[in-house]
Amino acid sequence: MSRIIFEQFIDLETSTYTFLIADPKTREAVLVDSVRENVESYKKRIQQLGLKLKYLLETHVHADHITGNALLQDAFPEAQVALSEKANVKFPHISLKDGSALSVGEIDIKTFETPGHTSESLCYLVDGNRLLTGDTLFIGSCGRTDFQAGDSKLMYQSLKRLAALPGETLVYPGHDYNKRWVSSISEQLLSNPLLAMSEAEFVAELESWKLPPPRKIKESVPANLLNGHKPNEIAESK
Repeated sequence: MSRIIFEQFIDLETSTYTFLIADPKTREAVLVDSVRENVESYKKRIQQLGLKLKYLLETHVHADHITGNALLQDAFPEAQVALSEKANVKFPHISLKDGSALSVGEIDIKTFETPGHTSESLCYLVDGNRLLTGDTLFIGSCGRTDFQAGDSKLMYQSLKRLAALPGETLVYPGHDYNKRWVSSISEQLLSNPLLAMSEAEFVAELESWKLPPPRKIKESVPANLLNGHKPNEIAESK
């Protein structure tokens, strides 16, 4: 028996990766960066595997999709949401900071504060060798820094910190737009041009991107501050 259950789901519309991690002995599980439209798929898989959902982790307050956490807590009421203490969210949650540790069974999850994409961005080191990088480190690139208190200099420092991890550490980004699933720190050091830049070069590069705003930002951010409830849903329930 494998000592870890580790599965990836992809939301095709936003190229968002969601991760299901569980201890096969205790059946405790955590879901990272859920997407509201895919909740039924997560529920089906969790039930198929006979898992007990313990945590719902977020790498940051997303601007491109609405989290499925509220709907998942309806189905799995013992599951607790955990995200950065710097996230200005308005619902009960576990506040995480740099070095915070969680566990599902015998699988440890270590928190890294990696501001840059947003001020509250986190990465999670799972079982000592699988790094969930959210919108910080991508395969061959990194997350944008032009909204939600993003900061290119902080992103540069966060990437340097991640790049100092052991080379064999596996890198699982929160998005990939070329259907790649996984990389490693050593591979990124060899192939990701952003990791070879000076700070000044890096900042200039990110400032040159001039990307349009995420299409769903106006609905996603307010909803994610409410755990995935759209503001009109809250009003209708009162």
